[in-house]
Amino acid sequence: MRYVSQGLRTLSAMKIAGITKHQYYYRSKPGKRGRKPAANTLRREGGGTVEIDNLSVVKCIETMKQDPDLDYGYHRATKWLQSLGYVINHKKCRRLMGENDLLKNKHAKSPKTYVRYRKVLPKGPLEVLEMDIKMTWIERERQHAFTLNVIDTFTRKWLYRTTGFSITQHHVKSAWEYLIINCLQPNDCLAKDIHIEIRNDNDKRFSAVMVQEFFKENNLNQVFTHPYTPQENAHVESFHGILAKHLNKNHFWSIAELDENLVVFREKYNNKRIHGSIAFLCPADFETLWDKKLIQTTVDSKRRTIKFALKIPRHQIPQHTGNDEPEGSPLHGFEPLDGAKNPNKEMVAPRISNNSRSNESPSVVPCDAKVNTKSTTLQP
Repeated sequence: MRYVSQGLRTLSAMKIAGITKHQYYYRSKPGKRGRKPAANTLRREGGGTVEIDNLSVVKCIETMKQDPDLDYGYHRATKWLQSLGYVINHKKCRRLMGENDLLKNKHAKSPKTYVRYRKVLPKGPLEVLEMDIKMTWIERERQHAFTLNVIDTFTRKWLYRTTGFSITQHHVKSAWEYLIINCLQPNDCLAKDIHIEIRNDNDKRFSAVMVQEFFKENNLNQVFTHPYTPQENAHVESFHGILAKHLNKNHFWSIAELDENLVVFREKYNNKRIHGSIAFLCPADFETLWDKKLIQTTVDSKRRTIKFALKIPRHQIPQHTGNDEPEGSPLHGFEPLDGAKNPNKEMVAPRISNNSRSNESPSVVPCDAKVNTKSTTLQP
């Protein structure tokens, strides 16, 4: 504008400055931008349309909301008004309801506690437990079966699994009812003041209000991994990689075949398969030697890593663990549970009192999670 005032042609100045005519001549106006909202709403009557005052539309919505069974939000209220012949969309309906204080309160999501550190650093067994769900294809039903797994990140022990065509929040709760009674209470975690952390992803079955309240009632600290960050649940993800490598060698015709396969593999994983991260021991041997104080630990708090070493010669391990079963008989004397024998039998999970980690034993000890009629469940 300064050069135009000195005699430069306006078009030449705009070309040099790189602006358009609209940008040059536009002058902003006071007030709210955009078209003013209409004061009426069209309604189809007979073969044509008539204009109805917005106040009448609001009164119609108020009449609808007086019935507690028809107390709709603005989306459903829009569809209801459209069924009455009103030509209205959800944006206008929301504006009218908002101006007259008719909107419902926004549904609040259940709060979550996210993990603080990407790497876990447990100092002993049962301090950090991770759970996740693995899918396996079943040929006969032409659908995936789901397996809920729980592992201990310190010993790498496979603590629990349940398999079925459907895993719900009730199965998750039943799984932890079993773990509390059969793993945490025998270890006397409450008296030892062990801070138990449960890591899982943001699956709706894990973030359900019922599951979160159950963990709080039992003094279990549930934390969620950040979205798209499987590294924060790395132990169970790594375990699922091992499990997938094993399962991918087979094709399963029925869920019973999958269950039988997992029975054998779980026994082999816990009692035979060695892990480099736990001094090249299997989880069962490592847990036994740790209890006997025969494992030396080196902790790097800065890098959040822990390394293990044996205090005894490796050939003396069977003398301390008793894990000297001959190869080829990992399931000697093993009897499957009734639930595993009969895949069509439905198991009902018992109820647990609020103080489920107390020293008092409940009246009923749960066997495992409740499963649907097509699923099978194995008790750890």
